[in-house]
Amino acid sequence: MPNPLEASAETAWPWARVRSWIHAAVATLAVAFVLRYALIEPHWIGITCSADTAPWWCVPREGVVLMHIYWVWGWLALAGGVLAIAFGWLWAIRLGLVMSLMGLVLYNADYAAIGLMLTLLRLPRI
Repeated sequence: MPNPLEASAETAWPWARVRSWIHAAVATLAVAFVLRYALIEPHWIGITCSADTAPWWCVPREGVVLMHIYWVWGWLALAGGVLAIAFGWLWAIRLGLVMSLMGLVLYNADYAAIGLMLTLLRLPRI
């Protein structure tokens, strides 16, 4: 009698596919942590960027800060998760995963957590 807890050969993901999704998640988290702890949170960067003669990299930094102020990470994560559940589009699953992980690290955890949940519910069925 087959074990109901074991996946059949037809439904099991190849290890290479599992690794690719794990690598994408780890890379996304690495980018998010670098943005948060090296670009957004240090006080000296905020002081440098508030000066009249701010360096060129303050403009992209301000863009990242505005993205979390206006909940862009969370809304995109939620949209990706909803589209992934509703239609199963691969690009929506990728968007949901990436934006959810970015949102969880970059201060948009409310919507990003829901988006991640929806995305992860759909992920095994692609």
